[in-house]
Amino acid sequence: MLFDSSTLNAFLIILLIVCIWVFILWSNARTMHKQILQVAQQQSVIRHDDDVRLLCRAIHSLQPTVHAGIDYIVSTGGPDQAPYIAEWRHSGIPQPKPEELEQALRVISGIDPVKDHAAQRLREYPSVGDQLDAAYKARQGDDADQLRLDGQISIIKKQYPKSDEYL
Repeated sequence: MLFDSSTLNAFLIILLIVCIWVFILWSNARTMHKQILQVAQQQSVIRHDDDVRLLCRAIHSLQPTVHAGIDYIVSTGGPDQAPYIAEWRHSGIPQPKPEELEQALRVISGIDPVKDHAAQRLREYPSVGDQLDAAYKARQGDDADQLRLDGQISIIKKQYPKSDEYL
């Protein structure tokens, strides 16, 4: 006999461990892919809707450690077609109350959007998807897209410099 039973058992155990490890890696990669898509989708909504962007800024002013697409999801089409927090995922930090958000929105609305470098930059930056694609290609050895996007971002940063008033 080529293999005795203890060798066969050890081989089967190792095979089982490898299969479990591959399944865990596959599951984690799939979960991460879903999260990346969700963050990119949320960032696209924020980028293209001024009201959503304003709500996210209000949330961030109240809870600076939470991030759209990861810790919470903002949707449009709430009462009066206003954006709203569709899902709050951060269990350690309480979701802002509507009255807190209204107060933060009033404070943020007082910021002059013409002088707000972040809002101006956000409108012109390449999309998150384009940046992720360029980063992937750069890791594969083709950094042409990454260099082009970095050049665009650099021009935008020079065009809309940070103001000392908002630092």
